[in-house]
Amino acid sequence: SPLQAFISFVYGVFLTLRGAPFKPPRNKPRVKVVCLSDTHTNTLSVPNGDVLIHAGDLTNAGTVQEIQAQLNWLASLPHKEKIVIAGNHDSYFDPKSRKAEDKNKKLDFKGITYLENKAVTLKFKGGRKLNFYGSPNVPKCGGSDFA
Repeated sequence: SPLQAFISFVYGVFLTLRGAPFKPPRNKPRVKVVCLSDTHTNTLSVPNGDVLIHAGDLTNAGTVQEIQAQLNWLASLPHKEKIVIAGNHDSYFDPKSRKAEDKNKKLDFKGITYLENKAVTLKFKGGRKLNFYGSPNVPKCGGSDFA
């Protein structure tokens, strides 16, 4: 059809304007990123890597006790850099959803980076830098945590 031909042509023009695909330099060491989520207080075997990202739902109830146990587990893993982003089950991180018994309690992040609507640039061997952005906001899907 003429419309399909026109769209294919425009797509081809955009591909040409975009330029060559990014190819990482061969003379720099690779960075291995490991991402997991929804562990819900479970501790599992995690592959080795340079960066570990936990992308939500560390816990079930979102209490300080549960979150701290998960942070302790993440801190024990061998990854050089660790990033945590809260999920809808991690209610402590959302002040309006924090349980009464957790109101004045604090977490010990043990060097783990917590991202809540912000970014961080991490540096690696060989001069490599990677930018990470994390946001716990989720579409309304049941609870009020970060929704």
